[in-house]
Amino acid sequence: MKKIAVLFLILIGLAGCTADAKGGGGDFDMYAEQRPEKMHEDIAPGNFQQVYINGNAKSIIVRPSSSENFEFYNGDLNLSHTYTIHCDENGETLDIEITMENPDADNDILGSILIDIPEKEFEKVEIAGDFKQVSLSAIPSDVLIHANDSLVNLDLEADRLDHNITLEGSGSNAFNRVSVSFDRFPDDIRMDLNVMQGGTINDPQDLLKESGFESGAGAPVISIDHAKEINIDCSE
Repeated sequence: MKKIAVLFLILIGLAGCTADAKGGGGDFDMYAEQRPEKMHEDIAPGNFQQVYINGNAKSIIVRPSSSENFEFYNGDLNLSHTYTIHCDENGETLDIEITMENPDADNDILGSILIDIPEKEFEKVEIAGDFKQVSLSAIPSDVLIHANDSLVNLDLEADRLDHNITLEGSGSNAFNRVSVSFDRFPDDIRMDLNVMQGGTINDPQDLLKESGFESGAGAPVISIDHAKEINIDCSE
């Protein structure tokens, strides 16, 4: 097994940095720490005010960048998955499209495309498309996520949570599941939650009532509209 692990790390190092990229393998946390293969050249934030992310990848992770640029990495654990990233810079708008070859071939979402957002406040970061799973860390911009029978994971640091996050669904196009995880209790936020008929809100720590999330009048606001299941937790 040790020889296999060493060989795997060597293969990662030999991976090409192209826009048409194939995934790696192994444990995702370890893979992410090893800086997976870049899928697209970095993009400077420039004068962008709005960012639109679209596509059909099984799973994407949107998180703050450790640099001043947009960065794109392949964290997919399935070697058979192939992607193309296309970025269109149009004035104050950056359109990001992530196309997956044969997305209906399987339901494997063990890995993800990693999109690092620079530490700049944009008017809006909007996520749409056929993504089956979207994971989002707190970024310094308002975020709008459109439902498409998707799973959404919000992994939020209280110290970085100072912008609105809106999950927009409808009766015919709802979120399958939304998970909201805080590292500690935020000082002043409001949560507006709306589940579909028969949907559930799982809040075992009573964060909505005890922390005042449900009646809070401050900002930011986390709004979730039309979800089949909402889970809320805090690690503090």
